[in-house]
Amino acid sequence: MTFDFPTQLMRIAAMVFLAGNAAAQQIPGWEDRWGSPQRALQSCDPRVVRQFWHDNAALLKNPNDEGALVDRGVDDERLARTSRYAMFWSWLAAKDLEKAIHLDPKDFSAWHNYGDVNYDAGDDWTHHNHANALRALDAFNHAIALNPRSPRSYLGRGWVYYTLNDRAHASADFQKALQLDPSLRADMQKEIGNIDERHRQEDAARGTVQKLASYFVEKNARNEGECAQYKCYWTQGECRCSNALNPGRE
Repeated sequence: MTFDFPTQLMRIAAMVFLAGNAAAQQIPGWEDRWGSPQRALQSCDPRVVRQFWHDNAALLKNPNDEGALVDRGVDDERLARTSRYAMFWSWLAAKDLEKAIHLDPKDFSAWHNYGDVNYDAGDDWTHHNHANALRALDAFNHAIALNPRSPRSYLGRGWVYYTLNDRAHASADFQKALQLDPSLRADMQKEIGNIDERHRQEDAARGTVQKLASYFVEKNARNEGECAQYKCYWTQGECRCSNALNPGRE
């Protein structure tokens, strides 16, 4: 028998796809385009994985089990913190919690954890897009309205305000969180340090991007060949040199 490599390869690929698709169908809300959930679970904490499958089983019995949706949403977010496919788990967490909120808009835990999911997702700093932070802020507002004595909801909202450089509101929330639970001080200070570091990195990266986009014109280069000698780019009849790649020459 001759081995028809392309045909056999296609069969194997189809079997792998169907196996992944079948596995995905065992996880309500998981999308086929995310690939195999088993692969996404690799390297995750086995205890969290076991809890995930336990809560997932409840959703297989009843996809509208609001409590199971919240529990699995929490599992999803815990998996996102260690999985190489964090984005997919964060998306699933958001879907679970959004459905839970739709089923019961007065579920404090669903709102609080939805705030955590959006805060952990971070923002698109390159385009000054704070959509995730604003969703987190709205979620924590709902959580606090439902349970005004939840210290971690004030803490979470304080981190969001701090991320958005609203230090006055952040300080007020931090004070309220510590008033309700003084033991949160270490967590609060650690995350404030993380936010400060992210701000520094974002500012530095933004400055680099701006500098890469800026250029000066090398007047001594009169054609493409001469421009190449300066390691610059000839365009629109002039030799343009990146400020970032040619520091001190502008």
